[in-house]
Amino acid sequence: MKKSIILAMSLAIPAMAGEMGPLVVAPAPVAAPAPTPAPVVAPAECPLGIEVGAVYTSALNDLTDGVDGIDTWGVDVTAVYDLCPNWAITLRGTWAEGDKHGIDATVWSVMPGVRYTAPITEDLSWYVGANVGVANVEYSVGDYSKDDTGFAYSAEIGLSYDLTDNLYIYGALQGNGNTAEPAEADKQYGIGARAGLGWKF
Repeated sequence: MKKSIILAMSLAIPAMAGEMGPLVVAPAPVAAPAPTPAPVVAPAECPLGIEVGAVYTSALNDLTDGVDGIDTWGVDVTAVYDLCPNWAITLRGTWAEGDKHGIDATVWSVMPGVRYTAPITEDLSWYVGANVGVANVEYSVGDYSKDDTGFAYSAEIGLSYDLTDNLYIYGALQGNGNTAEPAEADKQYGIGARAGLGWKF
């Protein structure tokens, strides 16, 4: 009896397997690719900056025959607009005054110009610049005063050092002059220095 049961099972199992067919394994689902994040675009750097500093000029010529020129101290404000990493255009306004031999001198000028800048290190740069424009010079002695307006010019070479991404300090040596001749004074020219703080917007 046992042999008959075993024989029947051995014949039934292959038959059942044939009826079921081969075992098929379904492929695993393919995950959709993760979306590519949009690139982060840095905001464009503003090309405009402004410098505020002190300026000193030592006169190299006589005020009039036999009278030494007058040294002046003052302030200047310069707007700087970057055309590219190295070149910029500038607009400078300067006011200065001094006195000597009892004569008071007041000078103001407005001069557009151009500047070339090149890096020395990551934070330190050197630059050269030139400006031309107009100047007014006034001389006064007591209650008497006389002023004149003329052509103005300056050239400079300097250094700038970045304190932060938007703040820097600068210093420059410059030569400048003007053709104003108040009270028959000679044309004025001299050498000096300017230094101060700059902001990049």
